Amino acid sequence: MTRLATSPAFHFVLIGALLYVSQGFWYPTAAPGAASAELHRIVVDRDRLEDLRDSFRKLSGRDPGAAEEQSLIRDYTDREILYREALRRGLDKADRSVKFRLVQKMQFLEDRAGDDPDLLYREALELGLDRGDLVIRRLLIEKMRLLIKLNAVSRAPEEAELLKFYKENAEDYRQPARVSLHHVFLSADKRGATLGQDAAALLAAIRAQSTPAEAAIALGDVFPLGHTLRSSSEQNLAKLFGPAFAREVIGLDAGAWYGPIRSAYGMHLVWIDSRQVSKLPGLEPVRNQITQRYLAELRDAKLTAEMEILRRLYAVTVARDDKEVKDDEAAISG
Repeated sequence: MTRLATSPAFHFVLIGALLYVSQGFWYPTAAPGAASAELHRIVVDRDRLEDLRDSFRKLSGRDPGAAEEQSLIRDYTDREILYREALRRGLDKADRSVKFRLVQKMQFLEDRAGDDPDLLYREALELGLDRGDLVIRRLLIEKMRLLIKLNAVSRAPEEAELLKFYKENAEDYRQPARVSLHHVFLSADKRGATLGQDAAALLAAIRAQSTPAEAAIALGDVFPLGHTLRSSSEQNLAKLFGPAFAREVIGLDAGAWYGPIRSAYGMHLVWIDSRQVSKLPGLEPVRNQITQRYLAELRDAKLTAEMEILRRLYAVTVARDDKEVKDDEAAISG
């Protein structure tokens, strides 16, 4: 029980249950055929289509291609479907964020900062201020998405499910090889044409005299980022010295001098203190990550499936650049 109480999966299911009860996700919906035809028809008129194109231009600096335009229309109609379904299920009712937004609008529009918030809220609803508000629209769209996703998981995942999922994705959690090292730096800017010769000579002297790494560092040039690195991965090394340096150093064995190895700054003589090979962790060290990823994939799959069902309930027409408004099935079928 203690382990269950601290499990992220348990917390996730508990939150979902609370939202399910408090928000009333499954409000009674209209019987088949009872809803108006207008509710189930989405028209992307020329102004809306041009807005979508303009948004694309601002982000990309060019006009959308045919496939890109279909994707823009698909995204817009999906948002419109989610918004309308949120309204059908009453997700805007008793929502504190929606109420706060509408009260703010009434206070601003009519300078009624001292009036009763409940009164302002009711008046805002009567005026229909919620229907044209983009902030409320976004809130309800995201709320609908969230509630669909939360409804995808009714229990904590079984151990066998997690283990199977981990085995299928284990490589994503592989721990990279790491090295701890000291390096003697020889600056390309300072040494110029003699850089390679200086580096080779210094390496030979250090090896011949078995010079300790700490003492060898003083024989080179000052490196602004330091001369000692602990438990560094190939990615860490690449950020400091460049990818070529990182690829060569990450595979070196401990207990020896190597070089000269070139970086963007000059030449390096490298002493490897220790090396940790790449390995896969067991499930336990990454349990929380695996659990969250597993649940996230379930939620995403649920949203995808629900959107496929909802799209079948709506007819979408798109006004192209010609004179007629015609059904554009390709825009919503992908």
